[in-house]
Amino acid sequence: MRVLKSVTVRFMDEEVTCSALFDSGSGVTVFRRDFFEEAFGAAWSKLSKPLKLFWINGDSIMVDKYVQVVLVIDGFELPETVFIVDEFVKEVKVQGKIIKLPDLVVGSGTMDKYGITLDPKEGVKLAGATLLL
Repeated sequence: MRVLKSVTVRFMDEEVTCSALFDSGSGVTVFRRDFFEEAFGAAWSKLSKPLKLFWINGDSIMVDKYVQVVLVIDGFELPETVFIVDEFVKEVKVQGKIIKLPDLVVGSGTMDKYGITLDPKEGVKLAGATLLL
């Protein structure tokens, strides 16, 4: 299941709002490099060794950058490691349908960690009890 939602991203002393795709089929959370550079500059960290990841349509990409940010979703502040993807296309074709990709894809790992669920009628839902520490 996939749901689009605007979220706020905090990095260092900057904060921007962007479009996010919450995608239960994606295992990782990623930013488009051009979006991240425009919003925050090139202040990411490099992985010691690139990772090979796969898009929902099966295409593979190499990832060698990441950042530690705070995602603000419905007032909840969620610290998260997010990969920066150079080869982040703006749209993909899945089962003959063109899907436009947003600035940020929130994957199942992030959703599981913070108790985020996707509901066909209500969209993105956060389980507040799991966020209270």
